[in-house]
Amino acid sequence: MLMNYLYANFLEEETFVTTNNITKEALSALTRACVFPAASYVYTSKGSSVSFVSSFSDDATYRFYLKGHSAWLESVVRLELTTEDHARQYFFSRYDDAKRTFYTSDLGQQLSEFAPDIKTQFDSDHANATWDHFLNGVYGVCTRDGQPETVFKKQALVLYIEQMTTKGSASSAQVKLQLLERAVAALDEVESDFAPHEVSQTSRQRCIIDVRANILAKKPA
Repeated sequence: MLMNYLYANFLEEETFVTTNNITKEALSALTRACVFPAASYVYTSKGSSVSFVSSFSDDATYRFYLKGHSAWLESVVRLELTTEDHARQYFFSRYDDAKRTFYTSDLGQQLSEFAPDIKTQFDSDHANATWDHFLNGVYGVCTRDGQPETVFKKQALVLYIEQMTTKGSASSAQVKLQLLERAVAALDEVESDFAPHEVSQTSRQRCIIDVRANILAKKPA
């Protein structure tokens, strides 16, 4: 159920502002200033409830923020990131650190050797799109915590897995399958589960569920 998923992984706006000791007006101001992401889900409710005690009609809009975005809000306040330029610089300082760490790791080095051209895709256009998606709440939908490090890992692992499973590229070579399995497991750690109605349209379906079912489940023991 959608609402079960939202309340398990997100905080509705009233709860988010109370938990983070901020007002709705202040949160809205940070969003308008382009230093904090918009709500990842907006749910419009038009329903009713009937019980022995009374009946109730509900016609309201609810905004859900990723729980992990509380950490970003804390950084915005603590570091006084009052302009979009400052917030963006901070975001990419962490994003670029995550990129360097990834490519010095064993998994990152092996994936880079397999598809060296993917590194070139992290250019200025990609950075602009990443920042826009962050502000629009997209990474609150598709990552587990919405943090810059997680955003990079999600992006990179999807690109590598798609490259490894492109038609004509998949191979039964044991070494490659082991690398693919590690990449899928790493993506599973950072990518969200997505709402039930979304899963079939997402990279979770393409790069985790389908890969495990159609390729990894058939690899030699």
